[in-house]
Amino acid sequence: MTSLLELVRENPLPRPESVTDWRAAVDEQLSGPLIDGATELQTTLGGRPAALIRPPAFTPARTVLYLHGGAYEVGSIAAYRGFASQVAQRLEAVVVVVDYRLAPEHPFPGAVEDAVAAYRELLGRGYKAGEIALMGDSAGGGLAVATLIASGRENLPPPAAAVCLSPWADLTMTADSYTRCSSTDPFLDRDMLDRSAQSYLAGADPHNALASPVFADAELGALSPVLIQAAAGEVLADDAATLAANIRNAGGHVELELWPDLTHVWHLLGPGIPEAREAMDRIAEFLHSHWP
Repeated sequence: MTSLLELVRENPLPRPESVTDWRAAVDEQLSGPLIDGATELQTTLGGRPAALIRPPAFTPARTVLYLHGGAYEVGSIAAYRGFASQVAQRLEAVVVVVDYRLAPEHPFPGAVEDAVAAYRELLGRGYKAGEIALMGDSAGGGLAVATLIASGRENLPPPAAAVCLSPWADLTMTADSYTRCSSTDPFLDRDMLDRSAQSYLAGADPHNALASPVFADAELGALSPVLIQAAAGEVLADDAATLAANIRNAGGHVELELWPDLTHVWHLLGPGIPEAREAMDRIAEFLHSHWP
């Protein structure tokens, strides 16, 4: 992990000016094959393209609705299918990845509407709420909590649990970690996220709880159990900590893990990285304690 971080810091990945070029670059950087024996079924959920990824062995009563990261502007099934198959194998569950709408073409609350519609359709297809878990990374981590809040407002039955990896949960970006961790986060910075926040919000209030779940107040107490994992040295560390504190203060069930000497969503580095394996083991332990 140390060698990898040194390599990334010496060769930072540029962000293309064009969102089209940025999407293509992210798809190329993150795309990978399914694990051996995994299968993928292309479908739609809530009117959006989706992929149902099954590992070689899985428990039918376990399903993960996965919301990918990408600052609400990039990310796709193509980028995440390989990682989703790794998650599916470790959790022995079906993982459903949804291509929710992206900014700037589809600003807030488009992503939230699509995620809730996907969850609603899973329920309509006969999936039991108590057998579904939500999971997301970065923007998808914040989106997972926003989906819990929005689903509660619709009186949909809550899922078994949720897992947030390095969640972007406060689009006001006023947290101290943007300054404190600026030299230890090789992937994210305030300027980059500010551009994406403006693109996604398109003038909407960043304090809206469905854009920034840290501001949901009492609603956070009614959420399904949540596991939050983030790197202690990433600029979103305080988003993770504040979200966890607010859930706890509202009376909700939350577990927070801030891992030292790692980076934003290190889980994507794959099972070849010991810390990624350890984090996935913790996720499996958490979800298996809430699934049937």
